[in-house]
Amino acid sequence: MRCSIAYTGKFAVLKKVGMITTLFGRKKISEEKLANAVVNAVLEITEQGYPTIVEELVDAPEFVARPVFGPGDDELFALIILAGNLLDAPKHLPAGQDRRFVSHSISKFAAAMGGSASELELEVVALQHFMERINHPSKNTVYAMSKAVFHKYDLFQFQDPYFRSMKAPNPIVLKRLNQLMAFCLWDWAEVLDGWKVTS
Repeated sequence: MRCSIAYTGKFAVLKKVGMITTLFGRKKISEEKLANAVVNAVLEITEQGYPTIVEELVDAPEFVARPVFGPGDDELFALIILAGNLLDAPKHLPAGQDRRFVSHSISKFAAAMGGSASELELEVVALQHFMERINHPSKNTVYAMSKAVFHKYDLFQFQDPYFRSMKAPNPIVLKRLNQLMAFCLWDWAEVLDGWKVTS
């Protein structure tokens, strides 16, 4: 399922011609085009996935009160997804290339949202540090994104007194959220198997 996110837009063709790619080598894609594909995927995931996440959280029987989500909350979700995917990029791209890719991605996302790239960069870096801190010692990006959702939407207030007082996500809710958030992470292995990223 994760590869369906990676193969949005121009990547849809890649899934169908995977065998040809294996026979004739990997196709080339520029860092800028890859960044564009990732940003488009983040926006698509937000549009299609955010309502599913909201529904899961609103209907979670473990909460003692129903969480309320309002207008603009999807932008925060998109920011969490972007930060998580950009946090994961250096694990798969060589040094230098990862920084250029992140820079392209931030510029394209800022343009799509009608904001400033420099302000967005500060926001993304701060969010990534926050995600690493609340997820420590785990390095799992999916878990970091799920915990960021819990914190940034202050879902603790809807939990029973035990988990609310500990300011810890209910593990049952968190597990279901992790399963959904796994679909929001770019599948680098699939993409890099068929494409060579160039500057």
